[in-house]
Amino acid sequence: MKKVISVILAVMISLSCLALFASAADSYPVEAAFSKNGAYTVTAEIFECDEADYDYYKVWYPAELADIEGKLPVIIYNNSSGMTDNTVETQAMMKAFASWGFIGLTNNHKKTGFGDSASKGLDFLMALAADEESIFYGRIDFDAVGLCGHSQGGSGAFNAASEGKYENSHIFTSICAISAPHSELAASEWQQTPYDISKVSAPAFLIAGTKSDEAGYMLDSGICPLGMGLIANMKAINNDNVVIGRIKDAWHVDTQAESQAYAIAWFMWTLKGDEFAATAFTGEGAELFNNNKWQDVYNKQSENLPENPDPYDPEVFDNSIFIEIYKAFSDIIDRILNFFMSLISNFV
Repeated sequence: MKKVISVILAVMISLSCLALFASAADSYPVEAAFSKNGAYTVTAEIFECDEADYDYYKVWYPAELADIEGKLPVIIYNNSSGMTDNTVETQAMMKAFASWGFIGLTNNHKKTGFGDSASKGLDFLMALAADEESIFYGRIDFDAVGLCGHSQGGSGAFNAASEGKYENSHIFTSICAISAPHSELAASEWQQTPYDISKVSAPAFLIAGTKSDEAGYMLDSGICPLGMGLIANMKAINNDNVVIGRIKDAWHVDTQAESQAYAIAWFMWTLKGDEFAATAFTGEGAELFNNNKWQDVYNKQSENLPENPDPYDPEVFDNSIFIEIYKAFSDIIDRILNFFMSLISNFV
């Protein structure tokens, strides 16, 4: 009898779990679909290069490439500060992109914020596609080229796609910037990778988290706050198709992995024209706007933007000795971090 009861309980628990998963899929079908890898088996190939700051490109693509009809769209990924493409998050993301029928490109550049490695990477892919002996000969769609990046990699995406920045900047047709530093931080002594977002005219999906390292503290901005980060950049991009959103309770280090499903959906829509993926971002009842794991989801057409979205107000403290001490302390911390970062870079 005990065994029978145990089996019944196990079945009931399994059915409950299945019901929960089914409910989640029903509520957010786009997220559920793209949380899984696509139908293609993924392979990757490393090509050595002689750039000063990195020494290879890695091309991710469906192993069935020879059997796929037509050309495949491209996603070039920009690494976070001090990181390469060997992080768990980036490996997972690139495998996912390729499994859904994209050709991906990464490298081991640790300071991608200028956008130069993305620009050179695009040139590399164009040369590869023109090589009659390459498996990629004539197989890459240069009318559908996406840029993705996390943290400083988001700055790199903005710079690579900025009008007049590079000769091939106009070729990039879609951007997904995850936790990109706001413009003042990107231009600061700490980052030193400024961008002019008004020079960007590609459709863009801008993402951040809500934890304090992203959103800001009482006296200072975070890495990607809602107001001076997401909303300011959304307004300044010269394209009507810009969507922003923040992942609830996500720290800066979490946002890449936690946004992966919608990042895939974004590129499926903007680079492949996938109508199902588009339902996450556009139309009545767009999924992302109603996903309870996200907040502050807006687009260029939104009329309910918050007036003072950031959780700090520097104006209040302008005449306070406390803020001067705070700024001095922050400057000392920044200099110490810069010193140790320079030491680390000399040994890497």
